[in-house]
Amino acid sequence: MLSPQHVWITGASSGIGAALVHAYVDKGWHVIATARGKEALEAVAKNSSKPDHVHLLTADLMDMDALPALVQSAWDTCGGIDLAIFNAGIAQWGTAVSSLQAVDDHVLTLNYRSPVACIKALLPKMQQVAHGRIAVVSSIAGLFGQGHLAAYSASKAALTVYMESLKEEVHMSPIRVHTVTPGVIRTGIMSRGLNADGELMRNRDPSGRSGILPAVAASKIQRLCNSRRFHLIIASPAERLGLFLHHCCPRLFYFLLRRKS
Repeated sequence: MLSPQHVWITGASSGIGAALVHAYVDKGWHVIATARGKEALEAVAKNSSKPDHVHLLTADLMDMDALPALVQSAWDTCGGIDLAIFNAGIAQWGTAVSSLQAVDDHVLTLNYRSPVACIKALLPKMQQVAHGRIAVVSSIAGLFGQGHLAAYSASKAALTVYMESLKEEVHMSPIRVHTVTPGVIRTGIMSRGLNADGELMRNRDPSGRSGILPAVAASKIQRLCNSRRFHLIIASPAERLGLFLHHCCPRLFYFLLRRKS
């Protein structure tokens, strides 16, 4: 089978999404880049090795009613989509009780309902041409519960399990699906996240100071999406040890996690 040439990337204006745009353009692919901010997308395209390979498609992924038309526009931009990477998402920090219901709804919509709605509209098109791959960017936070991250962890857990179920539904077809589970990446995601009142957490940004570089994560995601593998965890040795402890000795895991907090 020929390598895919047209990839649709959401959340493409910064972080992992921007790194993915650059990584795929470097390989000669045409990229359909989606985010809300046109200026940020234009900057990502300008800084790529082949700006003419980047096709901008601005959209508000929170507008659920507009998503079917968005998928159609993305499909029509290059005459089809060989690979879609649903990377857009938002972080959250606040206790389960103090976080406004509107904040929980916002996080769950952008992180789970929106990519699922896009997949529902896109998958039949790929099935009709018997070709295509769909990947989502979840989070290590979706693999275990943490204080102050209830809505975020729940949204990523839902997305992960949804994709695992979808994998079983398409396993006999030419369509392939993938889930990426990153740990801490240097994206500044927390500074753009929401606090309990729905305000931006501009000063809380641990991932901006440490973690894996977005370009490294993008390279690993590229390799995943060119394979038959379903799930990829991108994490530091300490994070991997934490996952092992959570599975084998959860009491010790949470004891250590509480001490760190």
